[in-house]
Amino acid sequence: MNTAASCAALALALAATPALAQDTANDEAAAEQEGIGDIIVTAQRTATVSQRTPLAIDVIQPEELTTQQVIRAEDLSRIAPSLAAVGGAGGTTSFFVRGVGNNSSNAYSDPAISFNYDGVYVGRPSSTSGVFYDLQRVEVLKGPQGTLYGRNATAGAINVIPNRPEIGEQSVDFMLGYGNYDWLTGQAAVNVPLGETLAMRASGSVSRRDGFMTDGTGEQREYAGRVQFLYDPGTDLTVRVAADYSSQGGSSPSGFYLGKVDPVFGQTGFQRYDFTPSGFSPDQGLLDPRSAAYVAQRFVTNAGRTGVVIDGQPYNDNEFWGVTAEIVYSTDAGTLTVQPAYREASLDYVFNAVFREGASTEEDQQFSVEARWNGDLGDNVSYLLGGIYFDEDISATARYNQNTLTPFQNFETGTTSWAGFGMVTVRPVENLSLTAAARYTDDKKRFDGLSDVYILFCGNPAPQQDFCPTLPFTPLVSSAAALRTFYANAGVPVVNVPLFALPPIAGGSQTAPFVLNSRIPINATLSNDKVTYRLAAQYDFTPRNMIYASMETGYHAGGFSFARGVESYLPEQIRAWTLGTKNRFLDNRLQVNLEAFWWDYRDQQFSQFGFDLGNPPSTVFLTRNIGDSTIKGLDLDVQVLPTETTTLSANVQYLDTSYDSFVYFAPNQGLPPNTSCPYTPTTQTTPGGATLNVFAIDCSGNQAFNSPKWSLNLDARQVVNVGPFDMHLNAGTRYRGASYSSADYLPYLQARPNFVSYASITFADHDETMFLTFYVNNIENSRRLIGGTATSTGLIVANAEQPQTIGVRLGGSF
Repeated sequence: MNTAASCAALALALAATPALAQDTANDEAAAEQEGIGDIIVTAQRTATVSQRTPLAIDVIQPEELTTQQVIRAEDLSRIAPSLAAVGGAGGTTSFFVRGVGNNSSNAYSDPAISFNYDGVYVGRPSSTSGVFYDLQRVEVLKGPQGTLYGRNATAGAINVIPNRPEIGEQSVDFMLGYGNYDWLTGQAAVNVPLGETLAMRASGSVSRRDGFMTDGTGEQREYAGRVQFLYDPGTDLTVRVAADYSSQGGSSPSGFYLGKVDPVFGQTGFQRYDFTPSGFSPDQGLLDPRSAAYVAQRFVTNAGRTGVVIDGQPYNDNEFWGVTAEIVYSTDAGTLTVQPAYREASLDYVFNAVFREGASTEEDQQFSVEARWNGDLGDNVSYLLGGIYFDEDISATARYNQNTLTPFQNFETGTTSWAGFGMVTVRPVENLSLTAAARYTDDKKRFDGLSDVYILFCGNPAPQQDFCPTLPFTPLVSSAAALRTFYANAGVPVVNVPLFALPPIAGGSQTAPFVLNSRIPINATLSNDKVTYRLAAQYDFTPRNMIYASMETGYHAGGFSFARGVESYLPEQIRAWTLGTKNRFLDNRLQVNLEAFWWDYRDQQFSQFGFDLGNPPSTVFLTRNIGDSTIKGLDLDVQVLPTETTTLSANVQYLDTSYDSFVYFAPNQGLPPNTSCPYTPTTQTTPGGATLNVFAIDCSGNQAFNSPKWSLNLDARQVVNVGPFDMHLNAGTRYRGASYSSADYLPYLQARPNFVSYASITFADHDETMFLTFYVNNIENSRRLIGGTATSTGLIVANAEQPQTIGVRLGGSF
């Protein structure tokens, strides 16, 4: 499929829409509840019907969350074809929508998607778990949301919307499940009337299971609870107050060794890099004895020895809580909504991946208040005015032990942001709506911290001299002072200048081991402001058939990295054009939605392991602006009810992505970079004025990260009446095409195409007050690759999707 064919297909669909709409005009008298039901969304900050909302949006219903075992934010990618969500250390989740996103995994970089829980923007990607229970729905807004959601929404927005208390209703809902890996899941909710004007809703969830890895890592120990009070006296004022708490235990999966990379030399010197697969299964963790023997054989040039160990014990000890109030005052002139909120997170976690041990502690506090006014000017003009204030403070420590390189980080950072926004919709003639919206955002960020970096050397870094079989690797200690003491007792000096660079009279030596210490202080501020906007048009052929077009811009604030010479990065921007149509046909039994999009992505931020401009350079996790890209494609969503008891649905997304410019740098230390992208030798200047030999790596023209060309979800549901109960048969599959998540574009790090299918059978009484479900997920036991990173020993550490899971669920409503 090429661009011309894609546009032609959309044009034919749009051209056919008026005729099809005319054919179904006589059916509009049918009851709205017959056929496919309407879904109410609040994606535009007001309640609208999804099918009549001119936005690219995926609405995920509670039953889908249950079927796909959605416990954490990364689990959403199993449902929404446009979304790639990858879990990281300490509960951190990285989001990509159609190739737009960021691998944020630390406290000093922001996600590129706006995650909103119960109407509150959540600033930390580590604070997006513990909320997926007792929900009305989850909305995934695709594309920049630069006006109503604002900053850090270049990729889109995820809105998690809980069920709310209901006045005068008493109810109990529960679900309890058990499956392989000793997986226990449970949810419960109670709605209690407290008089005629007050109601309370309390709910909670639990998920406990063993790890998928052979070393026991990746286990879940998660608990969450929420309580809400709603006051509704039946007048113009309603007040809802909510509080929630969640605890995350267990650990992150350690990963597995995908294989090893070794340089190959010939008579003329370096020839190529060879990759040798390990042959290990995706569930063989790094702490498995077989994995330990594999890494222990690798020679580490810096340390002049073999015997690397991965022995840090992963764990999570994370807590999250928050409170919010929603005050709604309705008048004849309009409706005022005010929502103040406060959230805290306390994190303490250890993980492995490419590290002997990575660890972090973090304290996060955020306060926000948002106010909106919705109103109408006559019958043909509606408007929204709003403002938001957001303040975030973070205090954190971190250490990343890589056997020969260990930074100890201690920092405080924060953001103060405010924005004003407005939207107006005008209906100049019947069935035509024109919308204009704009937002002004002012961001001020601050960072004050120190990264104390230690690099172990056997001697002058030449292979024939580096041989120190008893030199101890960097120990598992929690502070720089403890590391210094350890090496002082071992007789290894800690110095600021390499020993081999000093004359003998100053203690220099070409062969003596030493630890090189460098300090990276950052005390800086950033100030960004931006105007973003949206223009849209919608035409309704009938109440069930419409087309829409829009152009919207988005903005993602800049930030900081602990990296010499590249301490900060610029904001990124995106401009998106969308043309779509939403339709219902055949007495409301066929739904066809089609969307075409073209995104222009500028100054894209990308976070990954790389090298700073120190002398010598250090391996760091940094965010940088890697260039520009063009993203275009089609999204087709079809749902059909061939009978009253049969539901079939399909969602297909086609993506054509390409980096228009994408250049980054790697140190030139003799060997060329291991990448499939072209590279050329050049130089860079360090902050101290020294010249570094580097390679400029040009990946322009490559596919965007986490953006498979084809994504497909197919689902089917059949209800069979069997005497006193109904039998619900559910089955489906999802397909994801090949994609990359790392900037080297190596073939063995490509996520291969795969199908992942599920099936379930549910027995329920006719009123569905009780149900019993048997399920199997990932029938194929297909383990798609989730990223991969090279360690200092030349081994590739990767993760994979969840294995096959089977189980049973029992639930009911009273």
